[in-house]
Amino acid sequence: MSPSLPADLPWDQLTLGAALSRSAGRYPERAAIVDGDERISFASLDRQSDALALGLREQGIGRGDQVAVWMTNCAQWVLCWMACARLGAVIVPINTRYKVDEVDYILQQSDARALILMDSFWGIDFLAMARSMIPELPQAANGAVQCSRLPALRRVIVWYDRQVPGLISLAQISRAGEGLLAAGARLAPAHPGDPLIIVYTSGTTGHPKGAVHGHIMLRNVANVARVMHVEPGDVVLGHMPFYHVAGALTEVGLSILVGCTLVPMAHWVPDDALALIERHRVTIFGGIPTHFVDCIDAIARRPRDTSCLKTAWIGGAPVTPDIALAARQALGLKALQCVYGMTETTASTTFSEFDAPLEVLCDNKGKPIGEFEVQVSDPQTGQALASGQIGEIRVRGHLVMMGYYRNPQATAEAITPEGWFRTGDLGAYDDQGYLKITGRLKDMFIVGGSNAYPAEIERILQSHPAVKQAIVVGMPHHRLGEVAMAFIQPLEGAQPPEAELIAFCRERMADFKVPRRIEFVDDFPRTSTGKIQRHVLSERARRAGAQA
Repeated sequence: MSPSLPADLPWDQLTLGAALSRSAGRYPERAAIVDGDERISFASLDRQSDALALGLREQGIGRGDQVAVWMTNCAQWVLCWMACARLGAVIVPINTRYKVDEVDYILQQSDARALILMDSFWGIDFLAMARSMIPELPQAANGAVQCSRLPALRRVIVWYDRQVPGLISLAQISRAGEGLLAAGARLAPAHPGDPLIIVYTSGTTGHPKGAVHGHIMLRNVANVARVMHVEPGDVVLGHMPFYHVAGALTEVGLSILVGCTLVPMAHWVPDDALALIERHRVTIFGGIPTHFVDCIDAIARRPRDTSCLKTAWIGGAPVTPDIALAARQALGLKALQCVYGMTETTASTTFSEFDAPLEVLCDNKGKPIGEFEVQVSDPQTGQALASGQIGEIRVRGHLVMMGYYRNPQATAEAITPEGWFRTGDLGAYDDQGYLKITGRLKDMFIVGGSNAYPAEIERILQSHPAVKQAIVVGMPHHRLGEVAMAFIQPLEGAQPPEAELIAFCRERMADFKVPRRIEFVDDFPRTSTGKIQRHVLSERARRAGAQA
């Protein structure tokens, strides 16, 4: 455990609200959140959470109710989660880049009883979108709604102290709760077995699915703290979207459980991130490779003092040696740790050790970080495979979600009767116990009967001095079934001829793996969290193969 976390914490009894109380009791005056000019101590956050929870209770929100939160990273987002946790309500974070149809689906599917939203931000009129989803909203009084299309919805609440006719603000609800608190009102303890958060997957195919996690996710927060050497008083940059499980777990949850200061960042801007790191002496960082590339480029333009950084996690996409070396050097990191995880497994399943050799990081390897099972299995039989054999990664234990909300079919497809969660990822253990991710089961393609794994081909392509990043997908082929097609993002000012790259591959890999077609791109299609959308590239490859 982290030095502040005893190994015998009662994980089956601990709630997020109780974790906040624990940190408030130990570090009452320490800043829990520094958001712009606002500084909230742990003692204040503890009291504000109770006040908001009591205020929400007066608004008809109670245990088991879903509360949708459509806000960017900010102190009030954290406050909403803490208040819901105290009530026994379930927070449903909504992607701030979503449009009307996407948000409407989540509000319906999650049975959201309340919606807490920004009125406007980034020049986006969130309130106008809410009115299009809830036609009855203009007739609302004090935020109370009766919506025929969203029958579960009862309250619409606007953030901060915004004055919106017909709506109620978080500040108004908190003030009412403060009065109740002063009058002696108290909350019944939340149940540790209750759901805590529903995180919706990105929905690359079909509708998003809501992964339900309970308070037991704190046990894996503690595992992250241990492997990253996180200590009380560390400062965590909160730039990963809080609606994403990585932001909720490795930034918000980590800060609350261990007693760290969280510095939320509403929108990723590399220069702003480096300024916050420098100003607030941030010690804990993490993100996808894109975040590190952005920081490396920004530091090259304008050097910053980031010597305060202790460690950072990197994941969500393969880590190339050039990015790993440059990130450690440019940011002055004591450690850079490769992480593997999914929404359904609380974001963190394996980590490379704090002091692992650089080659472990560059080979995208890690070890399970907690008291759970991670098995490489035959995809058809589910039988465990020996070291060195590639198979589907399956996970069993406390870090696995409770299930997909109101989707028993998808839950049954994802979790076996024995409790194994099928990740859909491919990997293999080596003789030292490291798990290496080799690709997605669905991404693997078969060339004339031979299995081809995109990650393996991408790694070789990215070793070419002119290649910044490569994504490989299967392309239909009339004789071989499928062949490799590579999308290449070259380094600025360096675009090698296609023939040169193909020759480079022929020297370094089996002929069936060599890309038959290369397309150069300025960037890749991405999700709102920066992840590359392979399914978009696969569709382009499908069309290219059909025209060949």
